[in-house]
Amino acid sequence: MKGLLLKDWYELCYQYGWFLLLLVAAGLTAATGLPNATFWGCYMMIMVAMIPLNSMGYDEKSGWQIYSRCFPVPSKQLVAEKYLLGIIAQFGALCVYLLFSAIFLLVPEIGNSKDEFFMILSLMITIGFVPLAVMMPLNIRFGLEKARIILILFLITASIGMGAIFAGVDGIPLIRDFFASLNPYIIYGILPLISICLLAVSYVISIRVHQKKES
Repeated sequence: MKGLLLKDWYELCYQYGWFLLLLVAAGLTAATGLPNATFWGCYMMIMVAMIPLNSMGYDEKSGWQIYSRCFPVPSKQLVAEKYLLGIIAQFGALCVYLLFSAIFLLVPEIGNSKDEFFMILSLMITIGFVPLAVMMPLNIRFGLEKARIILILFLITASIGMGAIFAGVDGIPLIRDFFASLNPYIIYGILPLISICLLAVSYVISIRVHQKKES
């Protein structure tokens, strides 16, 4: 596992040297409390979620997926390394946001309020894990290019569906009042838990897809 992580680390250091600057800039903006802070926090996590996916794309183009079969490494470990790489990248991005948030606590009139801080943190975790959970099995099954097309179609369909659902909720007072009565901190806690559970299910599916593809 350590060797697989080092392989991807060296590859990403070569390919993503510029990415650290973008990560710092996005984390800084997300912690400032500006109107676009939520966007930059979510954008940062989506970009970070692409790191293990792009790593799989590099492996695909270089023929590593075929070469790796020569090593006594089971499918479960190969898949687990990509998920672990994604989790480490997500954790690093969250640490950048938390670091700048802590710094801005010492600066008057700058930084997010308590509600904004937890809302952005919750959305960052959710937005970071969900694309990773959806894309990993697709990447293994179809490859990076086809998986991206499927993801785009999925996002378009999901956006239209969610828009229709929320439009319908506004027209039903009982459901609208129920959502309005919910404690926002409960929602801030539930969304990351859902995304983590989705990632765990995705991991199991990815292992089965990878084993089936190798056989």
